[in-house]
This record gives sequence, structure tokens and C-alpha cells, in this order.
Amino acid sequence: MLVGALAMFFALDVAFLLSMAGMPFVADSLGQAIIDVLPGWISIPLIEALHQWAKILLVVGVVALFLIDGAATGFLAASPRRRTAAVLGLGLLPWVAAFVLARVFSPLRIEPVTSLIDAAAGAAVFLGALAFILPSAEAGSADLEPASPRRRRALLTTATIAAAVAVVSLPLSRIAAVGSGGLGNVTTTARRLRARADIAPADPAVDALPGITPRITANEDHYVVDTTLVKPRVLIDEWRLDIIGEVQAPFSLTYDQLLDLEAVEQMHTLECISNYVGGDLISTALWTGVPLRDLLGRAQVKSNAYDVVFTSVDGYTDSIPIAKAIEERTLVAYVMNGKTVPQDHGYPARMLVPNIYGMKNVKWIRSIEVVNYDFIGYWQRQGWSDSAPVNTNTRIDLPGRNVRWDGGAITVAGIAFAGARGISKVELSTDGAKSWGQATLEAAMGPLTWRRWTYAWTPTGAGPVKLVVRSTDGTGNTETPVGRDPYPDGATGFASRDVNVTRV
Repeated sequence: MLVGALAMFFALDVAFLLSMAGMPFVADSLGQAIIDVLPGWISIPLIEALHQWAKILLVVGVVALFLIDGAATGFLAASPRRRTAAVLGLGLLPWVAAFVLARVFSPLRIEPVTSLIDAAAGAAVFLGALAFILPSAEAGSADLEPASPRRRRALLTTATIAAAVAVVSLPLSRIAAVGSGGLGNVTTTARRLRARADIAPADPAVDALPGITPRITANEDHYVVDTTLVKPRVLIDEWRLDIIGEVQAPFSLTYDQLLDLEAVEQMHTLECISNYVGGDLISTALWTGVPLRDLLGRAQVKSNAYDVVFTSVDGYTDSIPIAKAIEERTLVAYVMNGKTVPQDHGYPARMLVPNIYGMKNVKWIRSIEVVNYDFIGYWQRQGWSDSAPVNTNTRIDLPGRNVRWDGGAITVAGIAFAGARGISKVELSTDGAKSWGQATLEAAMGPLTWRRWTYAWTPTGAGPVKLVVRSTDGTGNTETPVGRDPYPDGATGFASRDVNVTRV
């Protein structure tokens, strides 16, 4: 059993290394199929309970199933009374299941050739390793009879066939990789930039604070939350953006044609609806893209238009009302912080919609369809908000949980966000929300971004203190103190931090 588990572990290592070359990891493929087949009444409670750990634990569980299968296959292979067909069937089971189930339940997410290569190569390595390792292990044990030579030959033959499938498929994978344009590694710039973002300068004193959130989030640090374990593989030479539905003049754009349109820059903060109060599923970037209103104007929207539906390359859908679709700052974005939008963030293009949570800012956009009814998208069918306006929220970034105090002022700082409503005031309390002191606000980078804030706090003495913070948006409404979990309309409540002050 141990030999089989070790052989499977080695095969999974090889499959994982192949995934570094852009192929879907076989455990991710099977996990994705599980995600896509699970009904909302199961997936929603799991996400609520586990948050971003849900996907991690799913992959760990799938890997564990592979290892269990390897151990069981090793046990069968070592037994002289078992049929060779049973050994081969059990050994191939997880690899075949990962490929077949992914093609059945996740056909739009997982490219068939690359997933076939990963599964075939893994199966070949597993059966080949088992054929070579098992006789050696049995020879060193007096408790085991040597495995049948016929069974060993069958393992090697099947492994060779699987390896041949992987090798034969490899040229097709290379062709797909060329067609993908490097999955977002191409250099992309707006050829006709109509308006640059007018970004207010940073406060050097705030920038110098150790631990403060950067004003602009680096691409590699930007939060990522998807319904998918396997990011869609976009073939840029084949990709088209279709503007269709209730329009007089439907049309399609190639990637090159999209880049030729007049574009604008926009500072934009995105927040996930599953972000908890004080959480880190919120980021800000400088985006470049084409206003959606320009595309809809060209298509000539009919008078009966109600919603605009966005469909991703992987089949994910969501929608916004037509009124929001024609807002000036609703964009089809293809540049992020001066670079091509990375694959994780929606290459080749994604939606940016002001004042609503990230789930409705569809990535890997494939079609924009105007419809004459209230469209219900993927997450709305699971019970999440349809309008999804961002709730006013605040976060404390510093100080840490333990503070060494020399008797002077301690800097408390963080971020506040209220979508397009903006932030007009941030207040801090050190006495259980009985009294409040007003913080200093750094200038916002734009009308759709967070604001950083600072507060000079002088403790009354050493010991534990609870810091509580609240914000008021640009319309004069202060965030509610009522704590609420993210599902279904986004989290609410005052952010707080327990700090232990030690006098030095």
C-alpha cells in the first residue's frame, strides 16, 4: 500500500510540474468538476464557513483521494490472487475520471488537449513507477510474494500507451499556447487614449508608515476570488467580444480591434462581496479600457432594453441594469497597472462597474448581451444580491496587536471605502464607541477608490484597549454598527482591533 501511495505521489508531482507550463493540474480539473456539479445549498454554506480555505481544502481532499487510490492499487498489484484488469482499472480511475468529469461538467473552463496531456502523463508515471518499484519492495519483504510478471508487463504496457498519448498530444498543446498570446504576457497599450487618470499625489508621511496599505495594489498582490480552480485558457487569435441582443446593429470585436478603440484610464477599487469587516479581499489598481457606453452606442440599444448580460469565456454570467451599463465609468478593461490584464484578473478583457461588488465585474469577458428582462446570474441563483452595491466599510491596518508605548502619540491608520459615494469622514473610538475622534484623510486617488486615513492616538495608560473605527460616505451616511455576515448583501459593522499597550 505504501509503495502505491508513493508512486501516486510521484505521479502527482510530475502532473503538478506540467501545470507550471500552463496545463491544468489534474487535481484542479477534478476539483473544478466537483465545484460545477455542487448545488448552491451545499456550496454556499461551505464558502460561508471556510471562505478562501474552501478551494484549498477541496484540492487537498482531491489529492488525498488520489493517494488513497494509489495505496489501494499498490495493495491489489501486490496480491497474487487479484486480476490484472482490476489493478489497471483502479490505477487509471482517478486520471480518467479527472479528464472525463472535467470535460462533462467544466467544458468551458478546461482546455481538452492540455488536460489530456496532464492526466495521461500522470497515469503513465504512476503505472510505470508502480511496475518498477513494486517488485523491488516485494523482494525485500519476506511477507510478500513477488507480483506476477504478466501483471508487471501489463502495467508497463499501459504506462507506455498513456505516455504515448501525452507525447502525441503535446504538439497540439504547443499550437494552443502560441495562439493564446502567452496568456496575457503580450505587451498591450491603448492606441488611442482619450483621457488619463487624474491621480492626486500621495501623502509622503502616510506612505512612510510601516505596514500601511499601498495606495495602488501591485498586480501580483491584488485579491483573487473565482468560481474556478482552473483559469480559462483564451486563444487570443480566436477570441471575439460580441455585442448582441436587443440592439439594432450587433457586432464583434477582435482583440486588435478592441485596442484600436478610444480608451480611458481609471483608478478603481474592487472589493469582493464575501469580504468580512476588516478583511483583505479589497484592492485598488489603475485600469485602462473602453467605456461600455461607447460599445452600446455603436450597437444602438433598443428602447425595450432592461439588463446587460456579461458572459465569461468559462460560462460564468452576471448582469447589470442598462442604466448602470451606460454610466461613464463602466469599462471593458484590458490593461491593469500599465500591464496586460493578467490571466488571474481576466485576460484578455474584463468588466469594471462602479459602486458594486467584484462578483458582477465579470472577468474573461466573451459576450455583452442586451436583454429585455431581469437576468439572474450565477451567484444570484445561489441567493446573493443582484444589485450588490458596496457597503461603506473601514479597516484598521496599524498598529499591531502589541504596542510598545513611550508616552507619545501612536499612529492608527487604515483604509475606508464606499464605492462611488466616496468617503467624507473617518472616526476612531478608544472607549467602546462612547466617544469618537476624527481621523485625517489622505486625498482620494479618484472617485472610485478607497481613502487612507490616520489618527494620532495617545493612550491613557498601559493595558488592553479596543480600537473601533467607522466611516461616513460622501452622501453623509455613516456605516451601520450592526454586524452582518457577507451573505447575501455584503458584510456590515464597525471594524475593531484589540491592542495591548506596554509602557517602555
